[in-house]
Amino acid sequence: MQLKHYQRFIATLFFKNFLILFLAMQLFFTGIDLMQNLKSLPGSANLQILYSVNIFLNFINYTLPLSLVFAMLSTVIGLIKSNELVSLYALGLSKKRLIAPIFIITTLFTLLYITLNFTPFVKANEISTSIKKHGEVTSRTTGLFLKYFDTYAYIETLKPLQNLGEGITIFFTTDNDIVEILHAKSATFSNQYWNLRDVERIKKPKIASLHQKDAKLTKLHMEKMEVLKGFRPQIIDNLFKGKSQLTIPDSIAAINLLKRQKINTDKIRGNLYLMTLFPLFAPLAVLALFYPLPMQRRGSNLAIVSSGSILAALLLWGILFTLAKITLNGSLKPEWGIAFPMLLLLIATLWIIRRYR
Repeated sequence: MQLKHYQRFIATLFFKNFLILFLAMQLFFTGIDLMQNLKSLPGSANLQILYSVNIFLNFINYTLPLSLVFAMLSTVIGLIKSNELVSLYALGLSKKRLIAPIFIITTLFTLLYITLNFTPFVKANEISTSIKKHGEVTSRTTGLFLKYFDTYAYIETLKPLQNLGEGITIFFTTDNDIVEILHAKSATFSNQYWNLRDVERIKKPKIASLHQKDAKLTKLHMEKMEVLKGFRPQIIDNLFKGKSQLTIPDSIAAINLLKRQKINTDKIRGNLYLMTLFPLFAPLAVLALFYPLPMQRRGSNLAIVSSGSILAALLLWGILFTLAKITLNGSLKPEWGIAFPMLLLLIATLWIIRRYR
């Protein structure tokens, strides 16, 4: 029972340090951004608040892992300075038991962050950019021309956040020959289909020869029609812009869709790894940096130890983050730029644990 009591003590201390560091970093970066872009924001107080909230959410991508690692270092080094760490060891606490509450909390926050990537949380940067550039929450893209298997689609205006498209023209082809054209003033995406409204349907007959006289276009009017199964507006928008800001479900759907069309999926796979594998940096770094730390202040220079640990954390995170950004630019395969470095970090962490346990 005593060990559990001390573990709760360590967990509480770690959580307090994490909360202080996380909020401080979040407010600092959000404040800097607001000072730089305040003149570019619309005059509406509501939009300014929405911009601030989304910028705050966007910075979580950068501050959360570093806050967790720095909180661990702050907690453990504080225990070393007060000689509480060596006392805990003297009471029978092993390194494994000592780091367990910190590791569990770090892992829980990491899993929570990964879970957020299943939601529109990933759109925070897009929403804030839309508010700053266009003075509205709704993001819009104009003049899209896309290929979907043997179908070509032109969308005059796409509003991905509203699942809405305007001025849609779809060309159906067979053996590189247009056989049918659909035109709709508007369409909404629901139940995995684009639902066209007020559709003008033009069918072209098959022309056997240039001298065929009875070939006529057939025009029909339909109230609604379902087309482009699985081609989500977020996928369309990101493919057209060359970006990779998709949720985890949208990323998986985009990969499956594009693979069937034999289209390169490197950027989308990189984005998927960035949301699922890269966040594991925090729990792995916590273990890798904790085990080499000294048990007591005697015989060690804590200033050098703490500075070296912080520098190592920043350097490691910087290298992994740079490789991830290079991968998203298409210069590296995602397996080499994100997955492989994370595997190396896992192997290095296991070696450090075995070496210093």
